[in-house]
Amino acid sequence: MYHILMITWMCFGQDDLYQAFLRLGHKVSTLPLPEEGHKRVDEEYIAGLKQELDSLKPDFVFTFNFFTTIAQACRDKGCRYISWIYDSPYSKMLYPEVLYETNYVFVFDSYMCDHMRKQGAETVYYAPLAVNPQRMCSVPITEEDRERYEVDISFVGALYNEKYRFFERLCSKSDPYTIGYLEALIMAQTDVYGYDIMEKCLTKDIVERIERSMPYETPEGFLAPASHIYSNYYLARKVTEIERTFMVEMLSEKFQMYLYTLDENVKVGRAVNKGKAVYMVDMPKIFRLSKINMNVTGKSIHTGIPLRAMDIMGCGGFLLTNFQEDFFRHFEPDVDFVYYTSFEEMLDKAAYYLSHDEEREKIRRSALDRMMREHTFEVRINEMFQIAAG
Repeated sequence: MYHILMITWMCFGQDDLYQAFLRLGHKVSTLPLPEEGHKRVDEEYIAGLKQELDSLKPDFVFTFNFFTTIAQACRDKGCRYISWIYDSPYSKMLYPEVLYETNYVFVFDSYMCDHMRKQGAETVYYAPLAVNPQRMCSVPITEEDRERYEVDISFVGALYNEKYRFFERLCSKSDPYTIGYLEALIMAQTDVYGYDIMEKCLTKDIVERIERSMPYETPEGFLAPASHIYSNYYLARKVTEIERTFMVEMLSEKFQMYLYTLDENVKVGRAVNKGKAVYMVDMPKIFRLSKINMNVTGKSIHTGIPLRAMDIMGCGGFLLTNFQEDFFRHFEPDVDFVYYTSFEEMLDKAAYYLSHDEEREKIRRSALDRMMREHTFEVRINEMFQIAAG
């Protein structure tokens, strides 16, 4: 068994991860990550962490997401640093510090793993996200909950129209030609799954035009070109906003639908906006009491399975999702989940499964069984430790 220093911050799944470490018999020390630790370089924080490493002598340092300050302290002390990325996009994992030989960086998007490996990042590995089905399925359901959450179709997630309006800010500063080119590119990518058009079509001329309007500074040795940043931070968010809004509009015109999103005042189609869903409290109930749970993956996630989809299946919910390649590595379509490749197919499959209760129930149960066997925190921890300890 190992001694783990778990550096904590405000993120999903942290308590589930901690409890899984304990259930596996590991010793766990925790240390909060202050704001200074989020910076690329903070010598005072690095010095303090190195003192903690000298005192505790852990076998591994572990965090959700990758932090350069922690990587530097661990490299200086020869301590193995395991980070598990669950955000996308996440520019810190492209910093040159990711190449330190003491790092073990696990990413849930196989596309990004392959991309970074091609850049020489031998410290990067693929690991899908995980859940705690036991906790989520044990959340009690009351009659009041049934009245509040039972619905034909639900969607939980941001519409990306609330904040960080990167594309709109870019357009406000750009010339008409650049705006027209980017708008056409966004529309071409919309409703196209499994293939990234945008980054490949950001030519040198277009990137230079964007940089003049909204420069984005990256450190020397950054493991991606500027086109990657503009595609995944600026354009992908806009595509996701369009797709999610269109999905809600189309489904809510034909079916009873609840929307759980950050802006409780936004109106989309005929969906009933229920406002924000609390991750630990509301979401397990929503996923279990909705006949169909929708997932529209953010376009910056190229092939990976997003946390929302894993949570839905780990709660015992029925998942209808857009096509994502990594699903087929771990799950069987029409057995564990159902996917669509166009909005028209989405409508057809939603109608079919709403009218076929037994088939829907069989898929829901199959997904939960697989999650409990293959995608718990304990399973994933053992897989990561096998790599890091080898």
